[in-house]
Amino acid sequence: MALTRIHHIGIAVEDADEAGKLWGDVFGLQVALDTELESQGVRGVIYPLDNCEIELLQPTRSDTGIAKYLEANGPGFHHICFESTDVAADLQAAAASGMEMIDTEPRQGLTGMIGFIHPHANHGVLIEFAQPPADAPQHAGPGGDASPHALHHMTVAVHDVSAVADELAGKYGFAAREPFESPALGIAGQFTDLGATAIELITGLPGAADGPLQRQLQRGEGMFMMALTVRDAEAAVAHLREQGVTVTDANAGAFISPRNTYRTRLRLSEA
Repeated sequence: MALTRIHHIGIAVEDADEAGKLWGDVFGLQVALDTELESQGVRGVIYPLDNCEIELLQPTRSDTGIAKYLEANGPGFHHICFESTDVAADLQAAAASGMEMIDTEPRQGLTGMIGFIHPHANHGVLIEFAQPPADAPQHAGPGGDASPHALHHMTVAVHDVSAVADELAGKYGFAAREPFESPALGIAGQFTDLGATAIELITGLPGAADGPLQRQLQRGEGMFMMALTVRDAEAAVAHLREQGVTVTDANAGAFISPRNTYRTRLRLSEA
C-alpha cells in the first residue's frame, strides 16, 4: 500500500464551536479549515499539528453517519486516517485482501479524496484513507512550550497486542517495535510506526486492577487515548490548570480528565 503516515484523528462532536474552545482557546491550535460537506451532512474543523491534524466532525443533519454515531456513542474518537499517495489503489488492495469495506471507490472528503474501511475489519477502529490534493497547504502546530505541537501516538485497546501488531504490518505497512510491559500501569503493549507517526497497542496485564482500559475492553476493542507532544510538560500542566482543566502531574506524562475533553482521553508528554 502507498500509505505514508497518520494524516489525522477524527473526533465526533455535537458542537464544533464549543469543542473547538479546547483545541483553540486552551491548547492554542489554529483553525486551518472550517467547512461543510452538504452532501454528507457534516461540518469539519481542522486543527493542524506538526505531523498530523485534529479533525472535529459535527453533524449538520440528523440522518447522517456522524449524527447516528453520536446518538449511539456520544462524543469522542471517531476514526484514524492514513495518508495515501494513491487512495484508489489502496482501497482496491484493502477490498482484495478481504477487509469489510465502507467505500471501494474514492469520494470527495474534507481532506481530499477519501475512502473508509469498516471497523469490523480493524478491531473496532474505523480507518480512513485520504489522498490530499497536490496543492494542499502545509501547516504546522503552534509554538510555545505549553501547547501541543505534534501527535506522539494514538493508543488502541486490543485483546491480543502481538496479533494486531502483525495485522498492522501486513495490512498497512506499519513497523513494529519491541513489546513492553508496565506492571505499574497494569498494561502490556507494543508501538507500531507508520512514517513519523505511531499507534500504540495496549492490553491489560493479568490481575491488573480494574480501570478505564479494562472497562474499554469489556465493551470492545477500539481507539482509547491520544498522546500529544509538548515542549515543556510542566508548563503545559500549569497552563491547563490555570484554564480550569483537571490534569495529573507531568512526571509520567500528564493525563487530562475526559470531562474536560468531550470524552476523548488525552495525554501530554515531552518527546
